[in-house]
Amino acid sequence: MTIEQRLEQLEQRNKRLTVALTMMAVVICAVVTMAATGEKNGDFDMVRTKALWVANDAGDLIVGLSANDGGDGLVITYSAKGEDLVSLSSSPNGGGIQVYNKIGEEIAMMVANEYGNGVVATHSAKGKELVVLNSTVGR
Repeated sequence: MTIEQRLEQLEQRNKRLTVALTMMAVVICAVVTMAATGEKNGDFDMVRTKALWVANDAGDLIVGLSANDGGDGLVITYSAKGEDLVSLSSSPNGGGIQVYNKIGEEIAMMVANEYGNGVVATHSAKGKELVVLNSTVGR
């Protein structure tokens, strides 16, 4: 076998390998494209995570599901400006709901006190206590 014959064989093999590589690249691109545009099914039996934050179209966080500093559950909603709106939390005494005005000041709450009894309170926009309902039974 001469050098020219060997070079010709190498050139033919090189062409075949180039064609095969090109075809593989096209197939991979097609598979990725089909996977990216295929139907997305978001049905799950359970999702487990330490925290879940939901953002609006502008990218601002508006809902949070996580744990508070004590390790108990916490659900909080925010305005588009980042101010607290509603907080649903739990504590060693029980649970609590806090409602805030548009500038993030607490205006109402319903919580369990240190005795496990219910407390309901409302505040003015300036923070002045308006109404407090507190159970003294069980002290």
